[in-house]
Amino acid sequence: MPQVTYSFPGMNFVITGAASGIGKKISEELLTAGASVLGIDKNPEPLNQLAAMNPNFVPAAVDVRDTDGVKKFVDGYAAARGKINGAVHSAGIMIASPLTSYDEVQAREIMDISFWAGVRLIRTTHRKKVVAQKASSVLISSIAAYSGDKSNFAYSGTKAAIQTAVRSIAKEIISVGARINSVSPGWVRTSMTKENLESNLIPKRLLERSFLGIGETEDVSGIVLFLLSERARWITGQDFVVDGGYLIG
Repeated sequence: MPQVTYSFPGMNFVITGAASGIGKKISEELLTAGASVLGIDKNPEPLNQLAAMNPNFVPAAVDVRDTDGVKKFVDGYAAARGKINGAVHSAGIMIASPLTSYDEVQAREIMDISFWAGVRLIRTTHRKKVVAQKASSVLISSIAAYSGDKSNFAYSGTKAAIQTAVRSIAKEIISVGARINSVSPGWVRTSMTKENLESNLIPKRLLERSFLGIGETEDVSGIVLFLLSERARWITGQDFVVDGGYLIG
């Protein structure tokens, strides 16, 4: 039994990257806390599995870059469930980008999925007709924004852009009482981390810098739920590092 639990009965959230990793864990914990979740991911099978286990999970099999498709799902969800209390953009990809040989198409894809899709999600979920009062949202950044590891400038730059955008967006949405923050995880055990370790995109020596070891998805979801909750009502425009001590290594 977790020492800290949350209660979100009757509240509605939109989560991207909900089919796996951190996004899936956030979705599961929100559902356990009584919330309703619109889970967005281009992979339908895991979404349908979650929906079969919990009627408060609404699957939305759509690419986060499909602005019209995402908007259609958000509008339908809000019409059926009520106004949206917050959103979490967890969708993202990591592809190596050494300066001398990076693929510009892939570099733009990193930015489109992790940054621009997140910005559009916040714009979509904060329209007057769908957003609830005092909504709270989170964009997932990364310690890469701070460390700028070798051959990783596209991913690092994208995650740094998220943090800067959050500070700016926070000043706009406060007019309707809404908040937004970012969370920067360290190395977390996910399928994407496993793939990048196997392809040597993440050198094993980097993982050794995390004094508390590689993290689990629940090590990140906890602070996300806190930021979505009323207990964080005095926090906006900030970034929160959850990295097992990586940045002090």
